[in-house]
Amino acid sequence: MIELKNVTYTYNKNEPSARVALNGVSLTLDDGDFLGLIGHTGSGKSTLTQIIAGLLPPPEGSVSVDGRDYADYKTAARELRKKVGLVFQYPEHQLFEETVYRDIAFGPKNQKLTEDEIDGRVREAARRVNIGGDLLDKSPFDLSGGQKRRVAIAGVVAMKPEVLILDEPTAGLDPEGRDELLSMLEELHGDWCKTVILVSHSMEDIARTVKTAAVMNNGRLVMNGPVEDIFSCGDELRSMGLNTPQISRIVDGLIAAGLPLSRRIFTVGAAADEIEKIVRGGR
Repeated sequence: MIELKNVTYTYNKNEPSARVALNGVSLTLDDGDFLGLIGHTGSGKSTLTQIIAGLLPPPEGSVSVDGRDYADYKTAARELRKKVGLVFQYPEHQLFEETVYRDIAFGPKNQKLTEDEIDGRVREAARRVNIGGDLLDKSPFDLSGGQKRRVAIAGVVAMKPEVLILDEPTAGLDPEGRDELLSMLEELHGDWCKTVILVSHSMEDIARTVKTAAVMNNGRLVMNGPVEDIFSCGDELRSMGLNTPQISRIVDGLIAAGLPLSRRIFTVGAAADEIEKIVRGGR
């Protein structure tokens, strides 16, 4: 479990260019969570995830890891870096090794594992992100865009983080690549990585994938709870420059036209099921 209490972070503190990125944020991340982190550009999402990953200088406030409070964030950061793996947006831009195998192996090597352990981690991580063994000896720069991204994610997954954070992992992917990646995350969650945080501007990705969601706005955590409850607050989300999934807006139109549908429908599959019930006379 990771808990942040009243965390405030200011870039360029004590300088004329100072900017408050987080303002009194409190968040508890329990083992097994699959959390969607939502917010417009500049809302504080990236700063929050980097603090959870132990990558920024000390903020104001307190951080606890597995029930242990750390007044000193530098000490907490060492524990966080052991537990948390962060996949930045467009991670394929960070590939640099001569082969796919060596790129995936880079993190495990830094964990001082044996060669056998490293080999096992590389092959298992590659399998879990749908990278075939025939690609391991290829240059990562010869792969497709979607394959490169999966290789980059495998490099983080191979370190077996307890918490996996992904910043806009579907950005720039075509619909097929997006579906493959989201399915991969669902398989990783709870099996290989206990806890997953999905940072996304796509309300469709959030609705399809996560159990709970947290909404950032102007450096504050303004909403946090089951994803159905979050998306039920469409007017509030729109006031922050966000929106509900497109299918829920279509459902609103169908309700206005007289169909007896629930307003808590946020995926195409759920909408299809409900409409089928109506067509068959189930309601």
